[in-house]
Amino acid sequence: MMNQVNPYGSIQKRTFAAALLHRLETEWGLLGGRRILQMLVDDVEELREEFFPALDNVGSGTLIWTCTKDEGCKAKPGKRTEEYETVTVKLPLITAEDVADRIEGRTAPGKAAEKVKERDKKRVARIVKAAAEQGGLLTVAELSVILNKSMEAVRSCVREWEEETGELLALKGYRMDQGSRPTHKREIARLHEEGLEPPDIARASGHSVNSVERYLQDYERVRMLLKRKMSIEDISTTIGRGKRVVLEYVELARKYHPELFEGGNPAS
Repeated sequence: MMNQVNPYGSIQKRTFAAALLHRLETEWGLLGGRRILQMLVDDVEELREEFFPALDNVGSGTLIWTCTKDEGCKAKPGKRTEEYETVTVKLPLITAEDVADRIEGRTAPGKAAEKVKERDKKRVARIVKAAAEQGGLLTVAELSVILNKSMEAVRSCVREWEEETGELLALKGYRMDQGSRPTHKREIARLHEEGLEPPDIARASGHSVNSVERYLQDYERVRMLLKRKMSIEDISTTIGRGKRVVLEYVELARKYHPELFEGGNPAS
């Protein structure tokens, strides 16, 4: 009995992968055998799925965006942007809350600009955190394009959000400057919270005992001022340290001393 051709078999030959394999063999004349070409096709298919994901679970208002993947390490000098791994993420660009806010529409006289700024800050934070949760890192420039805002406007939103909430946003520039590890100041404070003495912290962190004690003194001063319900800006001015340094100490204090943030602390 002669082998019969399955009439459904031809359907499998009319796929993107099959067409790509055929073109590589016939028009590009790539060498290496069909197995090597198939591996190349598989890689291309994987990239296609990453950059053009299925929209089955994507709701209205969601933006599909490809950004740098958070590999948990610092940026390497001389490494080009295209050499870093990427990840395609789903960003909540417009939410039901945004729509409801527009429908309500009423703003007190003279408060329109303030309301717009608050809305922008929330959106920036929401988008950055959504990307980070999916393993992606956004830049200020990307946020500028996504939100149709100037880079300075985006930086202002990030800066004010961090100062008002004590929450550091995982932007690419900051995360890849520090890596997934905290700065040495914050690491030293963490070891202190876990019960290590300054000499032991110095050995573990590779810093001198004097440096360790200086960082711990700053951390203790931040905690003391948090207890007095001072804002991030006031703490920064009082101890003579940058706001980002203060924010790192505040973030650590929030973990180990949540009672400092009860009762409407300005740094909450």
